[in-house]
Amino acid sequence: MRKTVTWTALAVTAATLVTGCGTGLGTGGSGAAAAAPRQAAAAQGEPAVRRVTFELLGTGSSQVTYVARERNATEQVSLPWTKTLDVTFRDTDPEEGVLLALVPGSVYGTGPEHDDKFATPPCVIKVDGKQVAADKGGSSVRGCEYTLKPAP
Repeated sequence: MRKTVTWTALAVTAATLVTGCGTGLGTGGSGAAAAAPRQAAAAQGEPAVRRVTFELLGTGSSQVTYVARERNATEQVSLPWTKTLDVTFRDTDPEEGVLLALVPGSVYGTGPEHDDKFATPPCVIKVDGKQVAADKGGSSVRGCEYTLKPAP
């Protein structure tokens, strides 16, 4: 089932990249400042909330698609780029967790090793400030992905 969910999310991501549709989602802010209210809510038995940060590194501009649960968006962005949003877990979430995916488009000349050609910029996914996935750029056409599970 996990493979089906992953491939379904990637198909949605690809379709979104092709159509160029999407909305800006998420909130900015420091992870440390927002962590205290989320920890207090979890201690009171409320749904677990995780802070997710998507990052694209390099220079130039790129189209990027990011997926977190049913939320997905495509944006044309200037690099370096960061998007932070909160993912709230529900009782109905699958035991396997929630897919997080970050798929960057190609950028012309993103670094010394990529001058004069198109390349995929490096990407990073962080959860609550900790890096959980990374791609140095070009090593995966899928970008970065991670299965987020609620905090124990």
